[in-house]
Amino acid sequence: MPELPEVETIRRELSQALVGEQIYSVEVHRPSVVHEDPTDFSRDLEGCFFQQVDRKGKYLIFQFSQGPAMLAHLGMSGKFILDRTSDPTLQTHDRVVFTLKDQRLVFSESRCFGFLERTQDVANHPRIKRLGFDGLDPNLKPHDLKQAWGKSNRSIKTLLLQQSPIAGIGNIYAAEILFGAKLHPETLGKNLGDQALTKLIDETRRILSLALEHNGTSISDYRRVDDKTGEFQNFLQVYGKTGQPCPVCAKPISRSVQAQRSSFFCPDCQKI
Repeated sequence: MPELPEVETIRRELSQALVGEQIYSVEVHRPSVVHEDPTDFSRDLEGCFFQQVDRKGKYLIFQFSQGPAMLAHLGMSGKFILDRTSDPTLQTHDRVVFTLKDQRLVFSESRCFGFLERTQDVANHPRIKRLGFDGLDPNLKPHDLKQAWGKSNRSIKTLLLQQSPIAGIGNIYAAEILFGAKLHPETLGKNLGDQALTKLIDETRRILSLALEHNGTSISDYRRVDDKTGEFQNFLQVYGKTGQPCPVCAKPISRSVQAQRSSFFCPDCQKI
């Protein structure tokens, strides 16, 4: 699933390409990915101009010259592709096609967990309102995490995936952040002191920023809007490295399962 660095990479590329562009037509080829009547969705967006492309956590937020904003979540395998060719052939997983002046914006999703949803009030939309600080937000402090997790019997790995008080982190970056912070993924939230929380925030910003520099991580489905891959998979330290030597101590990387998700860690560097 695309996480903060991948979604932010897409946001930047879409913002550069779309702002000021007019939507000439909208074709919905898989109604279930549009959370309203597809006829209304298409009709209301035709003629609108893209005004701004924002992001909150893993959500893209499209602002238009008129009418509601549009939330987009990429699900497990969703992607936006800018098609500048003159060939209008529909591909197998093309779910919604926005025709612009000289290009098409295609929302492609093979598994259909992603969706598009319009809203009049982005800040108070339930999906957005529940999100915490963005993972790159400089205002996030150890106190915020202590307040949220200070009495929690849940593991830090599970807490990082909740999207509050930190939004945008998924399984890949949780593994890399915890390795950098030298925290075992099964460490309980209530056992994290100020020093550990400070280190966790520092590593969150460092890892996410580094991944963003490399346009995100492409392990399976993630692609940029020009259909190119990210490059951060070449810099992963522990994720998917079961049995390989730890880059710090050379002990084999371990894998466990938490809440049906794989956790990767060094049992020597990340003691519980």
